[in-house]
Amino acid sequence: MRNWFAGRGPSLFATFFIWSVGTGSMALARPLFAASFGVSVFFVTLVTASNALARLITAPITGYLVDRFGRRPLVVAGTLLRALSALAIYFAPSYEAFLLFEFIGGIGISIFNTGSSVIIADLSGNENRGRAVAMRTTSLRLGTVSGPFFGTIIAALFDLRAIFLFNAVTKLIALAMVLVFIGETRPETAKAGRARPAERLDLSLFASKAFVAVMVSTLAINMAGSGGAFQAVFPLHAQSAAGFSVTDIGNMITLSGVIGFLIAYPNGMLVDRIGRKATLIPGLLLLAVGVILLAGVSNYGQVVLAVAVLGLGDGASSGTNQVFAMDMAPDDRRGAFLGVWTLFQGLGGLIAPLAVGLVADHLGYQFSFNVVAVWVLLATALMVVWGPETGKRRGGRTPAASTPAA
Repeated sequence: MRNWFAGRGPSLFATFFIWSVGTGSMALARPLFAASFGVSVFFVTLVTASNALARLITAPITGYLVDRFGRRPLVVAGTLLRALSALAIYFAPSYEAFLLFEFIGGIGISIFNTGSSVIIADLSGNENRGRAVAMRTTSLRLGTVSGPFFGTIIAALFDLRAIFLFNAVTKLIALAMVLVFIGETRPETAKAGRARPAERLDLSLFASKAFVAVMVSTLAINMAGSGGAFQAVFPLHAQSAAGFSVTDIGNMITLSGVIGFLIAYPNGMLVDRIGRKATLIPGLLLLAVGVILLAGVSNYGQVVLAVAVLGLGDGASSGTNQVFAMDMAPDDRRGAFLGVWTLFQGLGGLIAPLAVGLVADHLGYQFSFNVVAVWVLLATALMVVWGPETGKRRGGRTPAASTPAA
């Protein structure tokens, strides 16, 4: 795969894995730790929403900065900030302090996610971008699968608070790997763009039906999947509807991650072979069905089925959507474009926890999950009508790819 990203592939994806091990443990710890302060469901979901709000605010700024100053400095800063915020949560004396530190941590997550997405786009071309994103997704999901397992053990041996310390350690290890192994990838076209600041005000890239389709699907995926309603409310819903223990919940989160991990690379091959749109639409439909099934769970078997289908849909749609956005980003404004795309990721993570939590408080979990499912179906319809095909092979060839940085 294009010289395995000029020799950087193994260390890059190992960094993603280490980062996501800590992140996976947070899927178990965040909602249960917030609930331990005796707050309502809405305030439990507000923690996840505040994390997403930080990403929402930070992503476009980060996109501009990675074009101007380079990818590596921003990735280093984001990793360090998340490590320090997770360490601070370990000592948090109140719900309010926890909320504040999670907001700060969300800024670090946004910086890391935006910077690392741009690095992948820099190092891949149109003909192999699906597999490149799939390798990143595989690394992240492998860590996410491992994270709840470690989190469950840590919570059993110590307490929920210790999981945040574990997250801080994983981020510090990832930081060391970035400093040692990850170099700068900014293309010469992006460096030259610093001399043409007026061009960065050009909003024509965002004034198209294709942009609307991709961003609405981004919003829907992050409302429904691991960064939205599933992460924020599923642990509480599973306890209430099916009587799940903390261990059961951790196992279900692990199951979703395992399924996403298993299909990530085959899905990436399909993305490169048959096209982005042809792969994304089935993934969105699976995601909607998974959310609908999750809304109606009442026993262990139903939860397993719902989580399995949701894991398939999330795994198939999230990676494909990333490739879509990378294809659309021009070389000299790649950071700026992907920063806006990451903004919509954060917007989904912000809206879903708040909306689901608020509706669940008044109308129940089932109704709130169905609202999310309707939004995913709307995104699917828009992608069918307005979504372009940016990578389908024609006559045995993919569209011409831009030259990645060496």
